Amino acid sequence: MTKWYMLSGNENDVAVSSKVSLARNLRNHVFTNRLSTEEKDKIADEVSAVIFEELPEKFVLTHMNTLSRYAAISLAERDLVSPEFVSVQEGRSFLTTPDESLSLMICEEDHVKIQALLPGLELTRCHELADRLDTILDEALGFSFDTKLGYLTQCPTNIGTAMRGSVVLQLPAMRILGRIRHLSNTVSRLGLVLSGAYGEGDSPIGSLYLLTNQVTLGISEEAALGNLEALAKSIIEQEREARKELMENLSFQDMLWRSCGTLKSARVMSFQEFMEALSVVKIGIAAGEFDLPMNTVNELIFSLQPATLNTEAGEDLGRQERDALRAEKVRAIFAGT
Repeated sequence: MTKWYMLSGNENDVAVSSKVSLARNLRNHVFTNRLSTEEKDKIADEVSAVIFEELPEKFVLTHMNTLSRYAAISLAERDLVSPEFVSVQEGRSFLTTPDESLSLMICEEDHVKIQALLPGLELTRCHELADRLDTILDEALGFSFDTKLGYLTQCPTNIGTAMRGSVVLQLPAMRILGRIRHLSNTVSRLGLVLSGAYGEGDSPIGSLYLLTNQVTLGISEEAALGNLEALAKSIIEQEREARKELMENLSFQDMLWRSCGTLKSARVMSFQEFMEALSVVKIGIAAGEFDLPMNTVNELIFSLQPATLNTEAGEDLGRQERDALRAEKVRAIFAGT
């Protein structure tokens, strides 16, 4: 089955993925932290019954306690669920479509978290997909809502719409040129957040950054996403200009071809080493130096993570065995470059 991250998306030379999530609680149940395991399972049954009735062929229900540890972690690596959701598997379930573009986490911090994921810059479409599920569940089960405070959740920062929109941006050129800290400060002044998608600080793994809305009260979902998309487009253009600067620099050209050599030749490769080399080579791909589809390259960010490789292999591989498998897959992709 083709997964969402295997497809091409708008602006995907910089924008890896877009996500919209909606936190919701059923009004006839207490908050999750006061529920027993049996009560959590009851909520999973209620939610899944509605989904299966309305969308019978599109979703699969999985109880987290039926998964191996690496299979559970792989879900977080592929952004299907949060790392916190994986940390406690008992009493938690999730629903997902076969392509993994739509998912529902059941009984994490809130009763339900609806999530839509698409490649590239696709916030509007993500919102449409998530909003459809929101409407179906609200009409059938009823969500906790206050006319002044909005959707009632366990997290005060979700007050209002309880919606989070985010875009994963790969910004290697801006990082290399030392522009991330200034960018982060600018983003913060505009009421949004720029953080490392994998790792914290100015240099997260693979130069992947998460741009997220922060304000959820006193603003509509559409307006919040409009602001987020406008800023994402501005950052994308800044990254493209920075890449043009780097491509004229001999030292960077040397770094680029050395990174390509690593991807073409390495026999053992950690995920971090792979991501660092890939972030540099993507600049060359975007500039036309290497003939590779951008969606093929972006897919590797998800499919070559440690637990996901274990899940594909069906066993808990040792680190060296896993790193060798990753290097083998990378060589196959970059062999013709």
